[in-house]
Amino acid sequence: MATVSLQLIRVERNHSFLRLRLSRPERYNALDSQTLRSLGALLDEHHRSPLPLIIEGDANIFSVGADISELAHLDGPRAAAYSRLGHDVANSLEAWPGVTIAHLTGYALGAGLELALGCDVLVGSPSLRLGLPGLAWALVPCMGGLRRLACRVSESFSSELFLNGDVLDADKALANGLIDRIASTNEEVSELAASLSEFSPSAVQAIRSLRLARQGAIDSGIGARMFAQPFQSGECQRRLKELLAS
Repeated sequence: MATVSLQLIRVERNHSFLRLRLSRPERYNALDSQTLRSLGALLDEHHRSPLPLIIEGDANIFSVGADISELAHLDGPRAAAYSRLGHDVANSLEAWPGVTIAHLTGYALGAGLELALGCDVLVGSPSLRLGLPGLAWALVPCMGGLRRLACRVSESFSSELFLNGDVLDADKALANGLIDRIASTNEEVSELAASLSEFSPSAVQAIRSLRLARQGAIDSGIGARMFAQPFQSGECQRRLKELLAS
């Protein structure tokens, strides 16, 4: 069983919802392997709870994505393992019995945005910036994010977001269906979660199944191999080390 670090994930539970907060503010809540393992373990620990789940980040930042200081030193097999871990966490979000809400503040980039896409409802702060900018460093989505993205936005917009590496503001993300609403305060998100606390798990699963049916099955093996390919050649590590040195 994975070791849960409450230093990496802060847990708040009341009668209306459960909140899991990414807590690596010194790394802008970057998703290293240990953080993903701890998040996955907490989702497994609480997975019988029908309460709505809010996932958010400390220091008014959701997550800048994968931790490049870790990725820069991975070989192909370990990159594939990282990707499979990310897939498992996103799948656990989709298996949560209650409504899941990603509260996106500051930045939700790369793997951070992919994590959020595993949730039912994406709520952004007015100052949010989000996107998938990793292609410049030979990074492709590692958690099934492209498939989930395609269920929310048009095919052309999905391709533009990935291929151009655009970072969007909250208004453009909302206009294109990438997020569901904008909320200015934490209280608004808490009130939204509380208002959904009476939904039955069967109703949540029925509604969610419509989205998952459009999305189709996400093959974590194929995704992991795609993510690992630039690591096999060493191209990704080279670019990431140049980025870290700059």
